[in-house]
Amino acid sequence: MTNQAIATTPLARLGGIVIRGIEVFLVTLLALMVVAIAWQVFARYALSAPSMYSEEFLRFSLIWLGLLSAGYCFILGRHMNLPLLIEMLPPSKQRVLEFVNSQLSMIFGAILIWGGCTSVAANAMMKTAMTQIPVGWLQAVLVICGVMIVCAEATRMTARIQSGEASVAHFIKATAIVIAAVFAVTTLWQSAWMLDKVADHLELTSTIVLFATFAIFLIMGSPIAIGLAFAGVLTLGLQLDLPSVMPTVGETMFNGLDSFGFLALPFFILAGNIMNATGLARRLIDFAMLLGGRIPGSLWQTNVLANMLFGTLSGSGIAAATAIGGIITPVAREKGYDMAMTTAVNAASAPSGMLIPPSGALIVYSLITGGSASIIALFMAGYLPGLIMGMSVMVVAWWYARKHGYKTEKVEGGFPEALRLFLRAAPSLLLVVIVIAGILGGAFTAIEGSGIAVVYSLILAVIYRALTPRKLFGILLDTTFITGAILFLISASTMMSWSMTFASIPDTIGMLLTSVSDNKIIILLLINVVLLVVGVFMDMSPAMLIFTPIFYPVVTAMGVDPVHFGVILVYNLALGVVTPPVGTVLFVACSISGERIGSVIGPLLPIFALQVLGLLVVTFVPAVALAIPHLFGL
Repeated sequence: MTNQAIATTPLARLGGIVIRGIEVFLVTLLALMVVAIAWQVFARYALSAPSMYSEEFLRFSLIWLGLLSAGYCFILGRHMNLPLLIEMLPPSKQRVLEFVNSQLSMIFGAILIWGGCTSVAANAMMKTAMTQIPVGWLQAVLVICGVMIVCAEATRMTARIQSGEASVAHFIKATAIVIAAVFAVTTLWQSAWMLDKVADHLELTSTIVLFATFAIFLIMGSPIAIGLAFAGVLTLGLQLDLPSVMPTVGETMFNGLDSFGFLALPFFILAGNIMNATGLARRLIDFAMLLGGRIPGSLWQTNVLANMLFGTLSGSGIAAATAIGGIITPVAREKGYDMAMTTAVNAASAPSGMLIPPSGALIVYSLITGGSASIIALFMAGYLPGLIMGMSVMVVAWWYARKHGYKTEKVEGGFPEALRLFLRAAPSLLLVVIVIAGILGGAFTAIEGSGIAVVYSLILAVIYRALTPRKLFGILLDTTFITGAILFLISASTMMSWSMTFASIPDTIGMLLTSVSDNKIIILLLINVVLLVVGVFMDMSPAMLIFTPIFYPVVTAMGVDPVHFGVILVYNLALGVVTPPVGTVLFVACSISGERIGSVIGPLLPIFALQVLGLLVVTFVPAVALAIPHLFGL
């Protein structure tokens, strides 16, 4: 459903001002958070008096930013999902399934409204520690988010009918399916047969219900966050009265984001977006050409090196594939490079930035494990595996270039030109030195480092004169959108994590794995295979949120270092963002080059094989990940 079609409905026209107000509020809130984190660092070191007020403001602002941005994502219709079944169905059945998904999202929005109202009433008298604001008032964001979801989906369904894209008959069929499904689930959950299964085999029944429910929502193309939340609710409903579980959904999701550590996510994303807007990509490519120009297939080598360098700033595979690929691809086409191979090189090397710090994925892993693996230790551990992932692409590109007679493309001008290129890239690369060195030296925490990264990138943008107020507004809004999608997944996954813990599902799966073998090598091989398969069908964020709590207790009980396992997990799932059908980075790379996915798979296979070999090295040679952290005493 296009935004233009939605905008033609009366409800959407009336809501246009409200939507713009939401955008302004989100951008203002994020800007205030940047000011607060900068003040936090200044107060701590310049005044020797850490500000508890700014810390409390940042904690609750993050929750509001996450939930309001999530609602905004529903308005745009851009939450992460897997529309495989929808794309396979004939048009008429597609419309029905789209209505089903919209109605399920509306039900979830209604649950948030219900739970939010319950939380507001229950916590109206409880005050925050510093500002003495009623906690119930803060939890009103649940109600607002729920209303945004309901209104967005109602508008979308109305627009489909009014535009002629779908009919009232499609809506009625979808409504009948949803009502029948709710009735069937309620009846089954209260049946004697299900009660007996729960009483006799609680863990097994809960495991089946949890993953079956999530799989059904995933196949249907529902937003992944909605599937996570409903899977948790229905699993809890096996042991608790389902109506009593519903009001707790909102408060559980609210508390799931109440972590100061999550602040590193929006700030590092924002810093990367700002640096990209300053023309950083062009400077990095010129510098990368200096390093890779002497190797056959120079543009491919430059693409890989530039993606790894860009990863040190953004930590996003999609951002790297877009920024670097957008510049390399036209040049490669002009010089007669094989475009399928060019696309494969760009796609396969972009995820290396998910391992090379600062990495949002490693931050999320640290927070899921409750800080058992420190963020800075994970950052240090990601360097060598990230280099292995990138160098695997360089080796295949070199072999292909030698085989097909590609020549080198050296940078002209000798040492003076090389020095000029380095000096142009140095201010951008200095960001990494400042942040990583500052965290390692104890000058500031990882969260404060993310704020410093934002401030530094803003200063650099001013020096480059590359940032107008309109562009800054767009960058802030884009950051809230990306942040909202991730934080909503994290928030929804707390329902799933809670139900998994309540039903002892991690213990059950752990026992199942160890029943296959008690050999650590075999268990790690099985986990790698599972994660590689999962990565094919699921994006990194939800996969981490689901499988980290399952596998983490198993591997740590067998003596695997938490930092080492974090790198294994992220390496596995980083490969998944390049493999269809959910290969988001591959889709981006293909859209930039105009190549069909089918034509790119051939050149991608040898790269993937070498990267998997690198994964085995990272898995079974712990020193690859742990040598640098140990060197710094982490």
